[in-house]
Amino acid sequence: MSVWFKLALLSAWSRRLAVGLVVASLGLACALVLTVQQLRTDSRQSFSQAVSGVDLIVGPRGSATEILLYSVFQLGRPTANMSAKVLPELRALPLVRWAVPIQLGDSYQGFPVWGTEAEFFQRFQVHGQALGFKEGQAFDSNSLYQVVLGAEVARRLNHKLGDALVVTHGSGQALDKSHDDAPFTLVGILQPTGGSVDRAVLVSVSSYEALHHGWGVGEFQGLRLGSFSGAGQKPSFKDLQPREYTAVLVGLHSRAQVFSARRAIEQLPGAPLTAVLPGVALDDLWRSLSLVEDTLLIIGFAVATTGMLSVVAVMLVALGARRRELSILRALGASPSAVFGLLYLEAIVLGLAGLLLGFALQQAGLFLASAWLRESFGLSVSLGLPSAQGLMMLAGLLLGVFVAAFIPALRAYRLSLADGLNPAQLH
Repeated sequence: MSVWFKLALLSAWSRRLAVGLVVASLGLACALVLTVQQLRTDSRQSFSQAVSGVDLIVGPRGSATEILLYSVFQLGRPTANMSAKVLPELRALPLVRWAVPIQLGDSYQGFPVWGTEAEFFQRFQVHGQALGFKEGQAFDSNSLYQVVLGAEVARRLNHKLGDALVVTHGSGQALDKSHDDAPFTLVGILQPTGGSVDRAVLVSVSSYEALHHGWGVGEFQGLRLGSFSGAGQKPSFKDLQPREYTAVLVGLHSRAQVFSARRAIEQLPGAPLTAVLPGVALDDLWRSLSLVEDTLLIIGFAVATTGMLSVVAVMLVALGARRRELSILRALGASPSAVFGLLYLEAIVLGLAGLLLGFALQQAGLFLASAWLRESFGLSVSLGLPSAQGLMMLAGLLLGVFVAAFIPALRAYRLSLADGLNPAQLH
């Protein structure tokens, strides 16, 4: 067997340019299939763990998936807010352990501004890990105009503690106006998490409310709002209590009571509410995206099939030029079955080389793109051996290689039988 294996390698080496192109095409196709599957698996895992510290997300009556996307992942814009009176009612429920509000609507150089409470930094988790500070500390809930930046915001904009930030009303488009009468002071920078909070600008709900009271006039009940800072004068917060929230993040005493808590929340008097289970909403999201995922996988397998067919095509074309070689092998005593085995082994070697190259390209590509994916999309990719689904795909591709290798081998077998020891084939 070792002799035939060496012979197969030497034969492939004699045609190394064509063989190299075939292996490269098959490797790229394999890398595409494995990358699509890996990104699908990792994206689901990253999204599901991005809200690992939250049991329920409460928002105004509407789509659960929409509430999840704009309140946690900052995808899309909220269509409505809910009364701030909801927050004490939620905290009064026996099943609720904690509740932290979220206010959205403003931005800073393209990054969303989150209005929240200092408790957010203690409760919110990403990938099961609590938030930590790289520099500084959380904003003081009893002071105005202090801001905490996510790691990605601070890195991209090169901000340092003590910098002054001016946020923009709205999403930061050309017609949106800046809150330049109320600059914020940077007091903290979060550790990188790989989640949406890396791209967030966090301020207190009192500061968020102060931005919009009397905005455009510059005064609120005789107080010049822009004159207050975290270390400066402290106005009364009685008149700066929020009137509306975009969403409320809720933690329960027991996750086993999540459905009971959801019913209790949605039955609260007043404005109708929607209590979102993050895991259920994400499942609904993946089901809606399953068609796109399946389409990408089909395209990947189509490309892989094309790569395998290219192996077959190259070997079939090469058979015409190798008939003299095969005739010599017959003259040396090789049987038609031995010729069949030689060609079959060559095709398998090429296929396995393509699969190994594809796996190596996939790992290298994910390694090089991991930082960009983490920073841009909050997606943490895993390196190393493929997942169970990835191994099944590799097995399917390997089976395809074995099937495709049979075609040129069978053709060589038939040519060997027809040619035999025909002297014409030796010239």
